[in-house]
Amino acid sequence: MASPFLQAQDTLRFGNILLVQDAGLTRIVERQVTLNRRKGGIDGYRIQIFFNSGRKAREEALKAKANFLSRFPNIPAYVVYRAPFYKVRVGDFRSKNEAFRMFRQLRRVYPTSYIVKDVIPFPELQ
Repeated sequence: MASPFLQAQDTLRFGNILLVQDAGLTRIVERQVTLNRRKGGIDGYRIQIFFNSGRKAREEALKAKANFLSRFPNIPAYVVYRAPFYKVRVGDFRSKNEAFRMFRQLRRVYPTSYIVKDVIPFPELQ
């Protein structure tokens, strides 16, 4: 006798591993993958080190980015423009805790910096 609580399942085989999961879970994961592709990345965090508007804001933002990259060449930096403000945001952190570790180092050099939510690139698979 079949249980009234049985639902559709997806079965996937990876080598010697057999994965059985609810079909609803598969749909949820596929929906999240689609949303992330539309956004061009995943939700994450960055540290904002510069924020300004005005006639020279773009030039100042580019200088702030160059200055940052000369001090921290292994951390990505981005100039973001959202009218009327230019911002420089650094890092691609998947968690706030990860961003906070870097923030503690940066706040000595950039005392007005702070952590912001942002869309970060998909992490590289190894």
